[in-house]
Amino acid sequence: MAGSTISNNNHNNKLEGKVAIITGGASGIGEATVRLFADNGVRMIVIADIQDQLGQQVANSIGLHRCNYIHCDVTDEDQVKALVESTVRDHGQLDIMFSNAGIISSSDQTVLDLDLSAFDRLFAVNVRGMAACVKQAARAMVEGGVKGSIVCTGSVAASLGGKRRTDYHMSKHAVLGLVRSASVQLGSYGIRVNCVSPYGVATPATCKLYDIGMEDVEKLYEQHMSLKGDMLRARHVADAVLFLACSESELITDENELFAPSITISTVMAESSMCNHKLEDKVAIITGGASGIGEATARLFADHGVRMIIIADIQDELGQQVAISIGAHRCNYMHCDVTQEDQVRALVESTVKNYGQLDIMFSNAGIIGSPTIHQTVLDLDITAFDRMFAVNVRGMAACVKHAARAMVEGGVRGSIVCTASVAANHGGKKCTDYFMSKHAVLGLVRSASVQLGEYGIRVNCVSPYVLASPATCLVNGVGVEEVERLYDGNMLLNGVTLRAKHAADGVLFLASSESELITGHDLVVDGGFQLTRSVISSKHWPKQEFE
Repeated sequence: MAGSTISNNNHNNKLEGKVAIITGGASGIGEATVRLFADNGVRMIVIADIQDQLGQQVANSIGLHRCNYIHCDVTDEDQVKALVESTVRDHGQLDIMFSNAGIISSSDQTVLDLDLSAFDRLFAVNVRGMAACVKQAARAMVEGGVKGSIVCTGSVAASLGGKRRTDYHMSKHAVLGLVRSASVQLGSYGIRVNCVSPYGVATPATCKLYDIGMEDVEKLYEQHMSLKGDMLRARHVADAVLFLACSESELITDENELFAPSITISTVMAESSMCNHKLEDKVAIITGGASGIGEATARLFADHGVRMIIIADIQDELGQQVAISIGAHRCNYMHCDVTQEDQVRALVESTVKNYGQLDIMFSNAGIIGSPTIHQTVLDLDITAFDRMFAVNVRGMAACVKHAARAMVEGGVRGSIVCTASVAANHGGKKCTDYFMSKHAVLGLVRSASVQLGEYGIRVNCVSPYVLASPATCLVNGVGVEEVERLYDGNMLLNGVTLRAKHAADGVLFLASSESELITGHDLVVDGGFQLTRSVISSKHWPKQEFE
């Protein structure tokens, strides 16, 4: 749909008889959508916002017979649940959820000065709140037998990295992960899930951000747009929401309607050689290095002449065993829980203090989630969600932040590699929180690569498909050979089994000088899986996704 023309034909009753909720509907894109929905015959619009005076004014101007206002803070799931339940109780059904509530970063937030308290606040609204809205709306539609439409507000930031506002870019990548996953999971119920991703639009929020008026904001954004002669405004975005909400898009789901200038990002691949000592005299940290991909990478780094590897993990016995087997002259173990920023900071600082520098950070620590919790959007456990994001997203951000700071301060043109997943490019029938977390990691990599390029620091990620590791064996309840047999058939390449060492090879390439012109790249290690599957279904996925 990107690039298509959407005609706006007001008073066409495209939404006749429909009941809609619009979060963040008191101003900006939300308000424009409320008014457009009213012009197109909607039976009832419920505006949900925390801007009570503005929200009530919008509702009054449309008419209380067609529009109502409810105070709702989307960071509180109980309030979201009450919003949906009262809408169904008072109006009989819910046909449309436009989950639009969101905030912009309050500061520039590069990865070097990432304020994790501000990060938490932004993710609470933009990601956690969005997930709660989709969950509760979807439940109501399923229970009511409504083939409804859910539309989320994304951003062009979900497709790009940025020189600042890292937390915002990460949050919008996570929203795209939610949309992709929910669209797969809810398709069997006839529920469509899509998102609109606008470029900069002049709204009260953006005017406040820049401390200038509407016209000045429009001029600021216009210079970056390739399409001249028209100005992107909130009503253009509302047109797309209307399209995705009405029957004209009844066969469209998992669509990301993009409103952006033309931007091209290219990478240059370097030719790989098989010579040893690719990492001679380098100092590296590997989080999650006690087992699986992390352990395989530690051993491969040692084979290639690294001066010192610091394995950071919470599996103390396993980590010590790996370090001893490699040799204390080349490998050391340090306990580190990446959910605790102070421990990450201490890890990096002690490495620099003891070994003079940090050249490589392989941020690999991550979790899968409980094998008993499927985490579809209909039964999303927000507590489990919080734990998943604390490790996979917040912890990853902390590792990148402190490694980058050490490299900048030390004048080191280093390499940072993160473990993502093929889940960062797909939706899934379950494990919604995991898919969202890996999309957020991709957002971090894209943003950090843009921000750190001027310092000569490269930031990339590896995205493996399912491979046999202690974690995957545990969640499947079978041994290594059984796990390998289970997933070999899903890969395009026959005669080879994806193992941790293949992912480690990718990490080595991205950590070494062979990739010195590569940054912001997602290196997929999947045996051609993504060429054979456009959607990851329960048939092709384990009890839980893993690394």
